[in-house]
Amino acid sequence: MLEYFGLIEKGMIINKLKKLLNDALISSREERILIIKEFQHAVWEDDSIEDENINEILTDAAYIFDFYEPNEEWRKEDPAYYDDERLIKEIRQALQKLE
Repeated sequence: MLEYFGLIEKGMIINKLKKLLNDALISSREERILIIKEFQHAVWEDDSIEDENINEILTDAAYIFDFYEPNEEWRKEDPAYYDDERLIKEIRQALQKLE
């Protein structure tokens, strides 16, 4: 029975992370920035996801999101930085991989 509750909790965490990604897709730029930071924090601070594949998808996405730069001038400083359009693509890819 306790294992069952552990699975529910882990599933809830993954569902929360998916919800954050979905929310980021429909949010304004300002809200999207905050949501992505919340997603990254949740991924990096949570060690309850034991499924290596899911954990890798989440940590890869959190890392990739580090290169999102909404300020066009700052994006010019490093070719690794990307814009809103690419962020949306990266979010969709992460959600697709989590299905």
